[in-house]
Amino acid sequence: MTMKLLAKIKKLNDWQIALIITLVGFAVFFTGLNNPFQGDDSTQIVNNIVVHSISHVNVLFSGGTIYNGGSVTTPLSGTYYRPLMMVVFSIIYTIFGAQPLYYHIFQILIVISSAILVYLIFRRLLSKKLLSLALALIFLVHPISSQVAFAIPSMQDALFFFFGALALWVLLRYDSVRSLWLAALFLLLSLLSKETGVFFIIICALYLYYFRKERVVQFIKIISLPVILWLLMKASAVGLFSTNMHTAPIDQLSFFGRLMNVPSVILFYLTKLVFPWQLATQYHWVYPTFSVQHVLLPLLIDLAVITLVIVAGRVIKRRTTEVLYHTYLFFAIWAGLGLTIYLQLVPLDMTACENWFYFSMAGVLGMIGVALIVFKPHIKPSWLLIIAILLIGIFGIRTAIRGTDYSSSYKLCLKDVAASKEDFMSYTGLSQSDIEVGNYSLAKTEAEKSIAIYPDATNYEDLGAAMVFQGNYAGAYEAYNNGLRYGYYSQLLDDLAELTLVHGTPANNQKFFAESLKKFPNDPYLWTYYALLFYRTGDIAYAKSAASYALVNGRSIPMVDGVCNSILKGAHMTITVGTQKVLIS
Repeated sequence: MTMKLLAKIKKLNDWQIALIITLVGFAVFFTGLNNPFQGDDSTQIVNNIVVHSISHVNVLFSGGTIYNGGSVTTPLSGTYYRPLMMVVFSIIYTIFGAQPLYYHIFQILIVISSAILVYLIFRRLLSKKLLSLALALIFLVHPISSQVAFAIPSMQDALFFFFGALALWVLLRYDSVRSLWLAALFLLLSLLSKETGVFFIIICALYLYYFRKERVVQFIKIISLPVILWLLMKASAVGLFSTNMHTAPIDQLSFFGRLMNVPSVILFYLTKLVFPWQLATQYHWVYPTFSVQHVLLPLLIDLAVITLVIVAGRVIKRRTTEVLYHTYLFFAIWAGLGLTIYLQLVPLDMTACENWFYFSMAGVLGMIGVALIVFKPHIKPSWLLIIAILLIGIFGIRTAIRGTDYSSSYKLCLKDVAASKEDFMSYTGLSQSDIEVGNYSLAKTEAEKSIAIYPDATNYEDLGAAMVFQGNYAGAYEAYNNGLRYGYYSQLLDDLAELTLVHGTPANNQKFFAESLKKFPNDPYLWTYYALLFYRTGDIAYAKSAASYALVNGRSIPMVDGVCNSILKGAHMTITVGTQKVLIS
């Protein structure tokens, strides 16, 4: 039976195999199609007025990814330069509006297309159709990569891999000078999707070095132009080097302290590769000092795996052709390269993240493919087929189940803290969800748990919000100001601005607005509350002036539009702060 199935698969053409990969992809990822916006979606899409029209495309290339208040002419904030992702968001929003379904469909299609490209690359380098298909399907459905398909903010990973793999496929498929320019274009698009697109530049150069050495110099000359262009664009938008924002426990450690975590980081990815059952969107453990359990033992396991890879390489070199040996080296470097930037030699905003292994996964599977070819005489093809079907089925089911975790922010955060005990961000998410449904006491407790793990502006903001709804305005004021010690951002200032309606003296509130508007001069919420401050004290002319300016930057925001138009008309209004209604006249 298995031999007949093997024979049928071998007769399939590439288009039929692409269809199989597509069907498997949708069968696994359909559980995520109806999931709502959550997490960074609010600042990158829902509340980001810049992406709401493709006419703002020039602004999308002039800043980061986070809308932090202000007009559409104000550059986006953030330390990362991902303009192509923002353009994709803008195109989808322009056509379909704030409908998450269409973002999910597009992202899943990109992930499936990347798996097809992985198949074509393996098919070209390994020359084994069935093996290439099995490896590509494992790449597609492996749970460690599920976040790339289900989380809309991970569109950056899906895009950078797709365009990078497309560039490599062009070099594999064609030998003309035109193909070098086309590959360079795709590599530029990969860079514009995520900075790690530079990995594919190295991989493409490495491929040419091993298999088309005569084209290496020409490729380097051609790729230098888009790289320089990207560097200039990035430097102008967010700076050439990302600023350390101190947003996670790992980037608080010294270089030596981060080195203590390298063995556990490597072991994390090896473990998730083999046993991807407990999954989370981010991990924040830190082991700043030497210990047997967290440093020595992981180091010994890592060294054992590295030794196995080296020994396998030596055996492959003796038993097979130089071309296949170079293919093994190519994939081994691919696998290792993808991990280098995530070993915390330079501090990042998480200790580990499952989708950071997405690039390396292809390299690991390529190494396995070469090893299976070399050791094929000792392995029955029917066994391999059965094992492949089992792995694809088990991994696919686990990934489909993971898709249901994204059905709500609350459920996702619950699953995340179960798998990642130090995930302070998920405790923050739980706090936010409980505030939305009125569980203010529980929200306060969860915010305090987050703060106990790692205090930042966000969890202090949630603590303050919970206190506002409990009527503890002095406590909320203290919490918001504690949050400002970890960074100024518009949402915190907006919350403090709202608090001026029920707390603080007119003089202190006036001083707060003067300082805040210097930092965010185009924040429509700040101007709205500033207008209310004047309106309540009887300075109607100033109130109307501030209201008019708020409308210039936030007419599409219902709260801003409603309040400011009421001020301009001289009407009475009622503003709700927490659970308290405040009459403004």
